[in-house]
Amino acid sequence: MRGHDAGKVLNNELHFVRQLAREFRRPDWRRMLDEMSSTELSEWADFFRENSFSDALLDAEFSTLKAQVFMLVTGKEIDAADFSLLTLPGAVQSMTEQDLLEVAVGIPGGVRFEPESR
Repeated sequence: MRGHDAGKVLNNELHFVRQLAREFRRPDWRRMLDEMSSTELSEWADFFRENSFSDALLDAEFSTLKAQVFMLVTGKEIDAADFSLLTLPGAVQSMTEQDLLEVAVGIPGGVRFEPESR
């Protein structure tokens, strides 16, 4: 496993643990992990693979409802994900160098660094 892939796996695991702490209404996720065996954590991971966390479930229900109302009123097809308030952990798209340069134009002040290859 490459370093980038290992970091992605760790981020996903940390995201899961934080969601689990929120679901159990535990403000300190480190203490929650300390009080839990690895077997118990694995069992919860299996459970939540099949059953959504409450925030994700509520978001899915309301985004589906909003999409259905939109389609009823306008008669146009639309994906329920367009109304979702949550983003998936890995859903962020990487920007090209040109995109980053265009975004940076709007930032006042600072020093602009150009790639050496130009």
